[in-house]
Amino acid sequence: MSFLKLSGSSNRPTQTSILARSPRDDDDLFSDESEPKDKSQKAPKSKHLTSKFSNPRERKLIELLQFVSDRTGRVKVVKAGQVRSSVWLRLFQLATKAEHLESIAEIFPKWRESGKSFSALEAEMFVRRCEELECPLLALKVFGDHPKYGFGLTSLSAARNLLHSLYEKYPVENTVAAASLFGVYKLPPVTSDPACSAMLYAACVRSKNKNAGLLGRDLRLPLKELLEKTKPFAEPKGSIVRALYSTKPDIWLLEALRDIKETKREQGRGTWWITEWICKGEGRELPPLPERRYQAKFWTGPPGPVEDARPIPASA
Repeated sequence: MSFLKLSGSSNRPTQTSILARSPRDDDDLFSDESEPKDKSQKAPKSKHLTSKFSNPRERKLIELLQFVSDRTGRVKVVKAGQVRSSVWLRLFQLATKAEHLESIAEIFPKWRESGKSFSALEAEMFVRRCEELECPLLALKVFGDHPKYGFGLTSLSAARNLLHSLYEKYPVENTVAAASLFGVYKLPPVTSDPACSAMLYAACVRSKNKNAGLLGRDLRLPLKELLEKTKPFAEPKGSIVRALYSTKPDIWLLEALRDIKETKREQGRGTWWITEWICKGEGRELPPLPERRYQAKFWTGPPGPVEDARPIPASA
């Protein structure tokens, strides 16, 4: 798969000169080295901080963002003290809109210039926040340009989440570009993970792009074989359980399989192998093929493929 280079947002926020000091609530994010008393090593204070950022959470974000920016990079504005890596999780949590994450991403290169790297946990949190704030293309741009940002997609969970954030609402080219990053970052193949394989296949069969259709044909058999090796399961129930990040792959797999079924149904094509797998997870089984054909012949509902005839409860 060829890597697709995507352009970023044209409305890039500009960083405003702001108060450069460690917020009291975030003292644990920085080293214990004391700040120098030499005022020349301190960043200039902003006269418009309070008026420009009336939201306390946003003000905290901008203060912390400036603090990190002044103490990282090849040329540091403030040379004393070292910023700890845990600051990134704090910044991601403070962001409340896409523009905030764009501003945070702008200082990723300075972190690399300081000889630092990002962890798998930070990659997972960044992708998650990009999806929650509806800017997954930002995550794709960052991970797709490692020479610039120095932020690696080093976690399968993060890569899976990136696919999920793109495959339903964005053009198939973006999903394919995200899938190509699995090889770039030496992650397990997309076709080795049920949820990833299903989401990529769903994006391809839904698209009218000819190349996507060809890719979908290549993905069908590997997904079918992967489902045969995967024990069927029921969809997680309850808001608390569904909210757990550990259950997301199962939820995403079932959602993608249903998406594939619906698309195939609209195309007049069957997906008996998907129907059978889902039904087994629900404690049901499909009738034998002759009975399914009989049901299809006398089916009174909307027309559908023979393979998608109604399932029946599994016998005890």
